[in-house]
Amino acid sequence: MYSRQGMLIRMYFTFLLSSCVFAGAQSAVPADKGPNNATILKNVDEVSIALVVHQGRKPVLNLKPEDLQVTDEGSPVTLSDLRLVTGHSTGTHRVTFLFDRLDPSGATNARDVAKKILKLIPTEDFAFSVFSVDARLKLLQGFSGDRDAIQKAVNIATGEDGAERDQSDVVSEKMLVASLQSLSGHQEDANGEGSAERAELASLTEFQRIGQEENTTPALAGLLALARTQAQIPTRKLLIYFTAGLRDDADTHDMLRSIAGAATRANVSIYVINKTAVSSKVMEGLMQTRAMGAVAANNRMNPAPTGRAAQSPTVFSGGMVGEVTEQITRSEGEGLSGGKDPVAIMAMSTGGAYLFSEDNLKKPFRQAVADLTTYYEASYVPPKREYDGTFHQVTLKPLRHGLKLRARAGYFAVPPASGMRPYELALMKVFSGPHVPDDVQFSSSVLRLGELPTGNENTLAVEVPISSLETQSDANTNLISWHVLIASEIKDKSGTIVDHFSEDIPGHGALSLKDQVELGSATMQRHFPLPVGEYTLETVVVDRNNGKMGAERANFEVAPPGSGPFLSDLALVKSIDPYPSELDPLEPLRYEHGRVVPSLSTSVAHGTKDLSFFFLVHPESNDSNPAMLEMEVMRNGELLGQMPLQLPKSLHEAFPYVASLKAASLPAGDYDVRLSLSQNGQVSERETSFRIPGSELASATLGKPTPQGEQRASLTNAALESELAPPRRPELVITTLPPDSVIRPSEDELNKVITGAQKYAINYAAKLPNFVCVEITDRAVDSSGKGQWRRKDSFAESLQFVNSHEIRKTLEFNGQPSSKDRSDMNGPISLGEFGDLLSTVFQPASKAEFHWKETDAVAHRRAQVFEYKVERENNSMLLGDNNRKVYVGFHGLVYIDSETMGVRRITMEADDLPTNFSIHAASVAVDYDYIPVGSHEYSMPVRGTIRVQRGRHEADLNQVVFQDYRRYASAIKISVAP
Repeated sequence: MYSRQGMLIRMYFTFLLSSCVFAGAQSAVPADKGPNNATILKNVDEVSIALVVHQGRKPVLNLKPEDLQVTDEGSPVTLSDLRLVTGHSTGTHRVTFLFDRLDPSGATNARDVAKKILKLIPTEDFAFSVFSVDARLKLLQGFSGDRDAIQKAVNIATGEDGAERDQSDVVSEKMLVASLQSLSGHQEDANGEGSAERAELASLTEFQRIGQEENTTPALAGLLALARTQAQIPTRKLLIYFTAGLRDDADTHDMLRSIAGAATRANVSIYVINKTAVSSKVMEGLMQTRAMGAVAANNRMNPAPTGRAAQSPTVFSGGMVGEVTEQITRSEGEGLSGGKDPVAIMAMSTGGAYLFSEDNLKKPFRQAVADLTTYYEASYVPPKREYDGTFHQVTLKPLRHGLKLRARAGYFAVPPASGMRPYELALMKVFSGPHVPDDVQFSSSVLRLGELPTGNENTLAVEVPISSLETQSDANTNLISWHVLIASEIKDKSGTIVDHFSEDIPGHGALSLKDQVELGSATMQRHFPLPVGEYTLETVVVDRNNGKMGAERANFEVAPPGSGPFLSDLALVKSIDPYPSELDPLEPLRYEHGRVVPSLSTSVAHGTKDLSFFFLVHPESNDSNPAMLEMEVMRNGELLGQMPLQLPKSLHEAFPYVASLKAASLPAGDYDVRLSLSQNGQVSERETSFRIPGSELASATLGKPTPQGEQRASLTNAALESELAPPRRPELVITTLPPDSVIRPSEDELNKVITGAQKYAINYAAKLPNFVCVEITDRAVDSSGKGQWRRKDSFAESLQFVNSHEIRKTLEFNGQPSSKDRSDMNGPISLGEFGDLLSTVFQPASKAEFHWKETDAVAHRRAQVFEYKVERENNSMLLGDNNRKVYVGFHGLVYIDSETMGVRRITMEADDLPTNFSIHAASVAVDYDYIPVGSHEYSMPVRGTIRVQRGRHEADLNQVVFQDYRRYASAIKISVAP
């Protein structure tokens, strides 16, 4: 598929079939060769250690306290307890499968590996649960020893029938709730049945919480949720995570450390099964070969000098010195495969292993079974008994000859059930010091929402102006970026922490719109139920670009709901952001398909067109009399307008409401907005305030300043009469926003977005650096046309982007090293994801017609979605098979980031294909995300999909993944200083 400037899908119809599975080939890292793991901190008075002891290959069953020496932060400790846990005394052993979002070949691969694992683990005393994670964490099968039920859940997790998967998780989660209700009031049995089921349910809730707090992927949020909540289950546990690879950046590394810490505290060993190992290794070797080959070639062309010049250092140009040095060092020290993958470090630090899907699984999983069934539990009182958030290193030294110990390397001293990250504990300690930092300005508030099915609900909002943060401008990417961390605690009257919230918020904006970006703000919001009482909110904000902090303490009260009608607190609306219900179905600030983001600023820019207010209406449900709602607006203490607001006829429960003021004509001044809800003689009232800045005289009179002196004398009589006339009260227009309405941005905003995206798209390829990445294409076919996809093959290519041109070289075919040419790969192939696709749609010659469709979210960022159409005579897609080429028009959707004007997703679908052509339909979709390449973050393709329909029913599906982005210099020069 090709526009005359770019995007190409080519069909080769000499089909080859293969049953090989594309997978990795790096050898397994045995569990007993990984780094030591971390201990569990049960409470501030006791540390518990799980350790495995061998003498030779045999487990030791008679270990005594005098056989080992334990130190905590270098201080010797005395064991208060040491006991052997073996066989049936451990109860039921728990194993959890977690399946990440996988392409068809990865899913097939994971299904085969899971089947092998089920055969390796004994049937007696072992129970399995199955989770999958995509947009949310889903339970497909609760803990069970029924291998057929487990295998069925694995098949669903790795299948392609989305409806069946959705139905399965709904059924499983309902069964779990019913089971817990039957256990209510009963103690857990010796096998921890009740605790296991409670942990499963808690993991679903914890996933939602983590999704709000962390800047992370659903997969990592799922891992952390399971690791945290399985602390409720006694004995050791095993978590097996199937992945197609993770993004390698600082945020991922932070999350992996959090997962490792949570897993070690919960006594969970994590085994990672990576489907993409071969491509990662081949890419690593390829980069090293290129780097070292370039050095060798330059050395041949530039012989080493002799004499004084030989003492001069060599200098690399083209930005490759760091890359070359790192690759050569790793090659010398570790071989081509390397061994410092942060995912591997995370897995091994929990007592698990990092495996590749084609590895021999017998040894690591036999070891895993042995570790689950025979181990020691030791405990001691730590020398430092304080939750200070620091890492405490624990060392165990065998004193008996021939012993081999495997235990965890340390622990973070944090409250076990708090969910706090270690550094957050240190942040909150600023309130115990003599001075509270105020280098970062922000606002915080608690909105009291009233009694809801979940309890007496409240919403915390913390708003940080971008102008108070350090922003970083990058002309290479035309981006301005900022990064803020927000952490809040809620304490009751006794000082006990009753809730803790945090969020790590990175942000990007268009550098060309820097002034507008800095007028914006970052907001953290959380909802939580609280009993009636008095509380304290403590909030700390950290600018992650410079380390500066701000902190604030405020008191608030949760009052009893009382009887009669009730209004929640009134919130000025900053925006209503897209928010799928599955992210948090209990969100109280939900408004149809979005979530209200409150504005804590009381200042409104002059000329703002609309001001919206959100609140919840609680009618008296037992009262047959209708409720009446009224809003009044006052300016500078004088009534400006008053009008009733319409309520639904049958209103029996809390109802979300948005009322708007047409504010464009409102003059400067101080405004008060008051709401009253009356029913059967009882009234509930709420109010809020805002200010429209302006000159003091304008605020007082609504008129223009009176000219003085000669200027006054030069006025005509008509102008003078107009100047002295009493000011006319502006017309006040109050409207209500129906819950099912679509909030459409103004035409000016939409034009600005399209113009910005057009400029971005046309210059996209020119702004990209020279780089190299791995492109993995997984292909499936459907001969029936009913969605019954069958995996066909997969191949991996190195993709060099050099001076705006894409150069591909095959690395693997069906998991085996290959130099196969693209022309020999039958089926649809694409080109042009790096710029040609974007310019095809946005270049002026295409004359694309854009029509706004909706506001949506892509990777938690707001995006404006436009439909577009390009006629064939203006630009076209080229569809080709072995016999014919056809140019056609096309249409599709573009998702444009509202802040950066960058395209986050684009689709393209062919129009009006000839009826006698072999291809009957063709479409492309590509997703983009911000990826670090060298020292800059660029918007890069991360995945794509190609669909082609041919013949009577046949269809082809390509799923493409781009990963392992590296900076690459097309030419390396070595110069010698004179």
